Amino acid sequence: MKWAKSWHGFSSCVVRRLIVSLWVLSLPTLAEPQPPTSNPAASQRAPGTGELGRLLGLPADAALRISGVWVGNGTDQWNGGVTGLNATNGVQSVIAEASLDLGKAIGLENTWIWVQGLQVNATTDAGQASGSVQGTNSLTTAPPPDRTELFEYAIRKDFFDGRLRVIAGKQSASVIFANINRPDTTSDFRYQIQNLTSLTFTPIYSMPTLMGRLPGYTNSALGLAVTAQPEFFDDRSYISLGVYDGRGGLRDASVQTGLDSPSLAGPLFSIAEVGSGWVVGKARKPGSAGLGAWSQGGESVVCQQGNSSNCFTEVGAWGLYGLLNQRLSSFRPEHDSSGLNGFVSAGWSPSNSNQMSASITAGLTADGPLKSRPNDSIGIGIAWASINRNSDFLRAEYNPNELMLQGYAQIALTGSLYFQPTITVLPLIGDRDATPDSVSGLLQLTMLF
Repeated sequence: MKWAKSWHGFSSCVVRRLIVSLWVLSLPTLAEPQPPTSNPAASQRAPGTGELGRLLGLPADAALRISGVWVGNGTDQWNGGVTGLNATNGVQSVIAEASLDLGKAIGLENTWIWVQGLQVNATTDAGQASGSVQGTNSLTTAPPPDRTELFEYAIRKDFFDGRLRVIAGKQSASVIFANINRPDTTSDFRYQIQNLTSLTFTPIYSMPTLMGRLPGYTNSALGLAVTAQPEFFDDRSYISLGVYDGRGGLRDASVQTGLDSPSLAGPLFSIAEVGSGWVVGKARKPGSAGLGAWSQGGESVVCQQGNSSNCFTEVGAWGLYGLLNQRLSSFRPEHDSSGLNGFVSAGWSPSNSNQMSASITAGLTADGPLKSRPNDSIGIGIAWASINRNSDFLRAEYNPNELMLQGYAQIALTGSLYFQPTITVLPLIGDRDATPDSVSGLLQLTMLF
């Protein structure tokens, strides 16, 4: 039986787990070195804690590491949105990884290989009831809603003391490019955080102007990524280049590259990003910025929903994007990495076949607001997008703009289990058929292993 048909059983299980775990909220938790985003498969290279491998008998410093993350959430539409769709929906995602340090294993230094498996199950209307075009729940996926994938298999080789990093294989490019959640590992220890936000809306993990173009959750793709930090760059500056299977970026004629056999014989997707970091003031509060450009090869086809004879085509597409984040204040700078962080990302594309032509996403996150609970965080975010309406049928289907507001609290129940309530409001909705003032709630559990 499909997982979608057992949603009620899934939700009951989640409720039971929450009831059992809530007593832990009154206890302080130990600092967790890798707290999760709300969608680790889309934004983090090595998900999980490695506890699964240790349970199987692997020592913590073994060449082989086995780890993963399970994420499950349920949503309910409280006001507005699309009538006729199920108001209550659920999604669950599991990603498991086996990685091997070839330096430890066979003496091939600075070389790693890994394999990741991904399982996603969603109810039929998951992510659709709100009427959002950008997406309120990043765990939802393009059809089919139930999928099992060999998500990544790749090799990484570092050269020149790590100043040149090469990754080849089937991979999620969103971990490297246009990723506002990429961790800052060059800062003083007290400022190091593994992610800037755990907002659940999709623009954090798939920039609206790159949606469907950049390989990522759940459509990884075969490709090559190179990141360089030349000698004349400081340790905070970088340039990254990537070339990937571009079949997934051809709208309406696209291939589900996460499920399909990998290939570089068709159109290619190319992307480049350059960035740098800095510290501000005596407190040395870190910040960073990045600028990127992308190009989609092939012929994109956009058709009216339910009418494949009413289409227009475009050969090639391109766009630009930028990323900026800054630590604004530190709560306990001599004790832990708690503090207030701000971020903004923006994208633009002149392509007529892009669903969204411009976007701005921004937010604030308070990490460890309470001394007794250093692993908790709270955050707010805003996402705006200009929606392409370059034909009569697109103007009939979409409004000109969408504005989405979201707030969340991520609560560490234990060192590896997180509970997250989230509220999303859409003052402006992209779907023209949706009722205004869409409001929805989401409850999510994340378990690292």
